[in-house]
Formats: sequence, structure tokens, C-alpha cells
Amino acid sequence: MQKKYFSLDEAQSILPEVKKLLGELLDLQEKIRIVNSLKIKYDDDFLEAHNLTKKTMNMHKGAFEFFSIVNNLIEKGVFVKDPAAGLVDFYSLFEDREIFLCYKYPEEKIFFWHGIDEGYSRRKSVDLLKEKI
Repeated sequence: MQKKYFSLDEAQSILPEVKKLLGELLDLQEKIRIVNSLKIKYDDDFLEAHNLTKKTMNMHKGAFEFFSIVNNLIEKGVFVKDPAAGLVDFYSLFEDREIFLCYKYPEEKIFFWHGIDEGYSRRKSVDLLKEKI
């Protein structure tokens, strides 16, 4: 699969779908966290084994759903940076170099960008991109 480069308008246009998927991803992560935190102890070894099996099945189902959503985002060209924070980037080009259009759930639109060698803390306003186009 090749990288997809987005203009700011293209990234903004798919943002509603990306935002929906990120919301599902964050909800799923919370459900997985809750399931993992449950500690039920049975006096009966058979019930204990059954409980462990069910819990393991639920964890695998949750992991499958998690990676299905991440894969869906990647297939759209979205770089999933930090699923726990709802942070994704869109590859873009500016002045003949690669940049990331940066989005963090639940923002209403893409407000920031940064160089691909820079992190979240080095974000700049997308207004700077518009001024130079």
C-alpha cells in the first residue's frame, strides 16, 4: 500500500468518517480496559476455567475489532499515531516536502500541521499553509 497525500480540503472532507471511527476506537479501548480489569474468582476450577475462556475470547474479539478499525483508517490513508489519544495524521505536501496534517479527536476540524520529523508539540496552525498557497 502506498502513502496517500491529502490536501487540507481532502483531509477535512473525510474527517467526519475518520472522527466516527476514532470515536469507535476510543470506546472499544475503554471496553477492553474494563474487561481486562475485571477479576472474578470462582471456588470451582471448572467455572474458573470457563470464566477465563470467556474473558480471553472477549479480549481477542476486542483486539480484532480494534485492529479492524485501525486497518480501515490506514486503508483510507490515515496515519494512526496514538490510538489511545485519538491522534492521527494525514500525509500532505507543502513547499516540496512531506508534512503531516494533524488531527486529535474530538476536534471539529484539522487545525494544525507539523513536519514529519516533528512531533505533536511542534504543531503549527494550518492558517500558515493557507497564507503561502
